[in-house]
This record gives sequence, C-alpha cells and structure tokens, in this order.
Amino acid sequence: MRSSSVLLLPHLNPITTSIRPRNLALHKLSPSLKGFRVAAVENKPSPSPLGSKSEPPKTLGADGEVDYVEGGVGKCGGGGGGGGVDLGWLPAFPHALTASMANFLFGYHIGVMNGPIENIARELGFEGNSFLEGLVVSIFIVGAFIGSISSASLIDKFGCKRTLQIDTIPLILGALISAQAHSLDEMLWGRFLVGLGIGVNTVLVPLYISEVAPTKYRGSLGTLCQIGTCLGIIASLALGIPSESDPHWWRTMLYTACVPGLIIMLGMQFAVESPRWLCKVGRLDDARKVVGRLWGMSEVEKSIEEIKSVVENDGAESSWLDLLEEPHKRVAFIGGSLFLLQQFAGINGSSALASLFVGITNLGGALIASYLMDKQGRKKLLIGSYLGMVCSMLIYAISFPLDEGLSHILSISGTLMYIFTFALGAGPVTGIIIPELSSALTRSKIMGFSFSVHWVCNFLVGLFFLELVDKFGVGSVYAAFGGVSLLTAVFAMYFIVETQGRSLEEIEMSLSPSFTKDQK
Repeated sequence: MRSSSVLLLPHLNPITTSIRPRNLALHKLSPSLKGFRVAAVENKPSPSPLGSKSEPPKTLGADGEVDYVEGGVGKCGGGGGGGGVDLGWLPAFPHALTASMANFLFGYHIGVMNGPIENIARELGFEGNSFLEGLVVSIFIVGAFIGSISSASLIDKFGCKRTLQIDTIPLILGALISAQAHSLDEMLWGRFLVGLGIGVNTVLVPLYISEVAPTKYRGSLGTLCQIGTCLGIIASLALGIPSESDPHWWRTMLYTACVPGLIIMLGMQFAVESPRWLCKVGRLDDARKVVGRLWGMSEVEKSIEEIKSVVENDGAESSWLDLLEEPHKRVAFIGGSLFLLQQFAGINGSSALASLFVGITNLGGALIASYLMDKQGRKKLLIGSYLGMVCSMLIYAISFPLDEGLSHILSISGTLMYIFTFALGAGPVTGIIIPELSSALTRSKIMGFSFSVHWVCNFLVGLFFLELVDKFGVGSVYAAFGGVSLLTAVFAMYFIVETQGRSLEEIEMSLSPSFTKDQK
C-alpha cells in the first residue's frame, strides 16, 4: 500500500489524507428580515458629532486626529459623495488584506505536502510506510482541530489583532522545525504546530473581517479569505515544481512558509483592532477612532450606539453553555450543519487532477463571488452554488461507465465545474455568514465550534473516501455527493436568512428574543 495526499480546494478547506491512497482522476431563525428595522437602529438621522451640516466631511488621520477632507469616502453602507467612484471599501481593504495573508499561508500549507511527501519519507527514513506518510499529513488536521476549539478564549481575551500576531508564533516555529527536520518526530511536531496555528486563523480571519468591514462591503471583503487560500495553493504548486528534480527542495518550500507569517506579524501591527471587541472591553474612544477611520465619521455615533446596545444586552462574559440557549443554539446548529454538509458534499473527495487548472478555476470563482456577494446576497449564491455542484457531480458520476476518451473529458469538465461552482458560494459564503448570524457575545465560540466540526468531517471524508469507492464504485460515491449538495441547497433555502446590507448589530437584534420583546 502507498500513501498519498489529496489536494483540497475549498474555502478554508484543509488537506485530506488517506491511508490507502489512489489517484482518482435558519427553517428560518426568525421571520424574514426584509424591511426589518429595529427601533434602536431605525433610519433616523443621528445627531452629528461633527457640528453643523455646513461643515465639510471629516475623516480620521493616521495620527488619530480629525481632518477635513474634500468629498468623503468610506461611508458605512455607501461610497463617496458627489457621484464619483465608490471607494467606500478602500479604508478597510488594507486591514482585511493583511489578515487574509493568514489564508494565503493556509492555502500554501495545503499544497506544500502534495508533491514532496515521498521525498520527505525517503530522506527521513519511513519510505513505503503508508501509515506514517499519512500521519505526517494528517497530524496537521489534529492541530487545526485543537486550534479551532481553543481560539475563542484567545480572541475574547486579546482581541483579533493581537491574537493574529500571537498565532504567527506556532506557524513560523512549526515551519522552521519541519524545514530542519532530520527525524519523523521533528516533522510531526512541526506539522502539528502549523496545524495549530492554521486552526486559530481559520476561525479568526473571517471573524475579524466581518467586524471591521463596512456593512455595504462586508461580503466582498470577506471573500478575501477564499481568494487568499486559492493564491496560497497556486503559489505552493508553482514553487514545488523543482521538487520533481531536487529531492531536497521540500526544505526550501517549508522555509519559505515562514515569510507570510512574518508579514502577518508585522503587518497587523499597523492594522486596526475590531471596533466590536473594543466596545466589548470598554475602550469606546478607540472604537470611535476605528469606526471613523474605516466607515466614515458620519457613522461614528450611530454605529457605536448600536454596538453598545448589543453589548449591554448580551453581557460581558460568555461560556460554552451559552451555545445551548437561544438564539445561539440555532446559529451554532446552522454553522455546524453548513460545514458538515460542505465536507460531505465531496469537496475533500476531489483529487489533485490537473491541480494547477483546478487552482486557477477556484481562484476565478472566488473573484466572481467577491463581485456578486454584496449584489446578489449570500443566500442566493449559496443555493445556486450547491445546485451547480449537484449538476457537476452528476456529470462526473455518469462519466465512468462511458468509453475512456469521453469519460476523461466529462470527468475533467465535471471536476472543474464543481470547483468553480463551489468557489462561487459554498466556499466563501459559509465562512462569511456564520459570523454574521452570530451574536457579539458568542461569535468566537460559534465560529470555533463550526470549524471544529469542519476539521472532524474533513478527516472522516479523507479516511473513508477510498474505502467507499472500493465498495460502491466511483459513480455511486459521486452521485451521493450530488445528493448531499442537493440537500444542502434545500437546507439553505429554509434555514438561512439573508444578511446582505445589514449591520451585524441589526442582524443580532432581529434574531435575539430579548430585543424582539423590547421592540414589542
């Protein structure tokens, strides 16, 4: 028996490994939010903190002082004035981009073991041992599970910015230990530390972006997670080309993985902290500065009042037991279910066939998703994505009984169509909508729980996929993946509420029984 790794191409989808590899080519949470306006956030003009309306627009300078500017940009939910180019996303973009470097690193580590695992096994003395080869790859998932489940306590205590910086320590250290490994134990420790860091980041980055992005651009900026992962995969594949002729090239690839970690550590020093977390810990003045800098000065008082209202309603402390109470229980159920269905829809059953084309296809779908996310809405993209995956899996399934030439064409077409439609919605929307539906009190815990489900299901699919193919045949397994995709589309239709164009506080108010009672 031989071991091989299987390249995955989801939003935040980990590397899958198999012990016996074979290369095979919210029902709504509440009534609809349409037209919903909570009394506390009704569209009434807020008293301007800037003085009379005749004053020119103001923004916050790098030094934290208020500056007067010509024609503002960065208005929350809107672009600049005067009918010019809409650049309201621009102030938040550098911060979201810096954080999404963690997803680039995630994608890089997905692909870095895909090619050189046999060279690593030969050099470290476990060549031909399929179990140990699989262990080197899958220990990453164990670390990621632990990182995901423990991320909430770090985020709640240190905030998003500092946690991202702290999390680079296991990422850099793990890459260095792996690159310098001269024994199996050293390699396992290195891969475990990398997985630990990735587990924290997969929870943290979409949460951070959702909390710093202006409402109007939250979906588009959220897709930077998917785009970063795709670019990381492509980079690892390109950098791995010399490993075919140089058996020691894997060390260079692992050393290179330290660079994004250093960029994140230094870059986040200049990034803002989440204004929601700042309000939660009582740093209201700092929160006002961040809101003014990223969303526009006209949004400061209204946004801070909304956030304060939610924080006061939620309370300062949360526990895992809160996930057993409404409305947190329903959101945790949706988050865990979306990742469970995502994994069993077959994304981790995809092989590395034409991996460069798959990576480019994934990137193309993610770029289109970034354009559509705040125009078409999350729910529509999610349902359409899974319906496209149904069609793709059926094309793939029917290709195997046909003659070899036609079967090859259909299987490649089905695979690329599957990856493309996945990247349009099932990948990015899942990571975006869970923090949007979560309350400020339990957002980090619901994200940690949801991604823990993700890693467990990822491991199970990788472990049993080939066994199922041996027993039932490729066509039947992929038809089953199509069936799960159809089930997920139905699930999204009945359980997901649209979050497009609504602030996180407005969404929480609409789903919280206490706010609903107050409104009545």
